[in-house]
Amino acid sequence: MSRRRKNRQDNAMLIILILILITCFVVIGVLFYKYFYAGVSNSKYGNRLDGIENYKLSETLETDISKLYAKESSVNKASITIEGKIIYINIDFKESIKTDKAKTLAVKALDKIGKDNLTFYEVQFVLTYSGKNENKNFPIFGTKNANSLKVVW
Repeated sequence: MSRRRKNRQDNAMLIILILILITCFVVIGVLFYKYFYAGVSNSKYGNRLDGIENYKLSETLETDISKLYAKESSVNKASITIEGKIIYINIDFKESIKTDKAKTLAVKALDKIGKDNLTFYEVQFVLTYSGKNENKNFPIFGTKNANSLKVVW
């Protein structure tokens, strides 16, 4: 009988250890799920776009900026992309022009965005050249931070 009793004690101890192990795996699984998957259905921007409804961009902003550059003979095409709080403006030049003139042309787009919106949105400029002549001055990158009205090239 003592052997039987010993086996029962060993089995009970083994069952208790297995239950502790299963409990640990369940806890680890729940923590893993919460850490990696909880909140996945939320916006990819999180709370960074809070207040964006107070800074509405014109529905015709893209066409307004494209028309602005369509008048320029040195500009091949201009494209605008808005993602979250960032406005990307890509301007492709077909003629070789000085970098200062290209920067001045690019900054004209800020007027179309509006001063109030410029305090909320970031603006990224990419100026490229696709002409036939070689031009080592391009591409030119510029950015305008929401906290500043100045474009940094």
